[in-house]
Amino acid sequence: MEIRDATASDAVTISKLIHEVSLQCNFSEMEPCPQWFADSIKPDVLKPFIASDDYLWLIAEERGEVTGVLTLFEGNLVKYFFVHPKFHRKGVARALWQQVVPVLHSEISVRSSLFAVSFYEKLGFKKVGEVKFFNGVSFQTMMATF
Repeated sequence: MEIRDATASDAVTISKLIHEVSLQCNFSEMEPCPQWFADSIKPDVLKPFIASDDYLWLIAEERGEVTGVLTLFEGNLVKYFFVHPKFHRKGVARALWQQVVPVLHSEISVRSSLFAVSFYEKLGFKKVGEVKFFNGVSFQTMMATF
């Protein structure tokens, strides 16, 4: 597995990964993917964020296939953290996380999908408040100190 910085040329692959994982792990027939979310992860929308100095984008690759993505905003907010389901429990998320630990600010937050809460707890995050539902998305705010 290789972990590397993402580039604007990765936008299509990152978009596809986030969309596929979201549909499989975060949304359902009862709670479908809202259009605003699908629009927000389109390649042309992601490209300027990938190029921005306010974000750190890492991707994991296995034999040329992107298996995961981790994005930090301003060093203290996990914006995107997705691993393709066929690579779950194979160390991809942990490898991505270990790459960012040295650059984390003292306190970091995430709006975790309900699917990922237990994973974030294993990384040391604690739930903050109750589960929220906003614009068609359920999430749990979580915080950790490093």
